[in-house]
Amino acid sequence: MYQESDDKLKGSVKSDTLLFVLLIVFFFFAGTIATVLRAKFDSNAPLYVFALLLAALLILVYKLRIEGYRYTVFYAEPETEYDARFDEYITHEDHPFPVGTIVIERTASAKGEILEVIRKEELVALLDPGAGYAADKELVYAPRKKEKCSSVIFSRDDQTTRLYFTPTEKFKEYVRSFIEA
Repeated sequence: MYQESDDKLKGSVKSDTLLFVLLIVFFFFAGTIATVLRAKFDSNAPLYVFALLLAALLILVYKLRIEGYRYTVFYAEPETEYDARFDEYITHEDHPFPVGTIVIERTASAKGEILEVIRKEELVALLDPGAGYAADKELVYAPRKKEKCSSVIFSRDDQTTRLYFTPTEKFKEYVRSFIEA
């Protein structure tokens, strides 16, 4: 199994802490200004503007820092290892999908929701960014514009689908090996 994730901004603990502190400072600063403007103009409009700005900022942080996509390809059976406890070779992990399966997930923080499962038999082609191909349906599972994404073509239920995603070269090698086999 080979797995990778794609987020717009990959953060560190230091940058995430700084972002959290800046959000708190913004919250108190904007709240103070909204309260002063509310008292000065005798209107609730500044509070509504403050609430909209805060919501927009939180959505932006969510889209840029928390939400992402995880791509998994099952390229080989799990290896067996000798375990002295049982005095035999055993497999320590089981794959939930057969070899040749590609799984695309949307992640929020570290938790993923499976969006698409593509089996080896369904694969048609793997295209580089900008390559043309006529498909019945298009899916974009990447945090970038689809013009900058690679795409995998698969056929299911007599319908051709083009799925845009942003894998690394290593991931593409595994997918190409399934298509060529």
